[in-house]
Amino acid sequence: MEATQTCHCGAKHTGHICMLKSAGRLDDVAHITDRPTVVCFTCGAEANSEDNVCSPMPLDK
Repeated sequence: MEATQTCHCGAKHTGHICMLKSAGRLDDVAHITDRPTVVCFTCGAEANSEDNVCSPMPLDK
């Protein structure tokens, strides 16, 4: 996420792609992004579930 944007996810934020990447958990990121259905409005990350991004929007393919 960019420094100018704020996440309001609370405790759920720890399972989000942005936090997993910053923690170096790239295997976990690969697992939750192999069949994306949503995109994060905040950072543009694509994920399999809305539970893994801060601001989910449907992914239009």
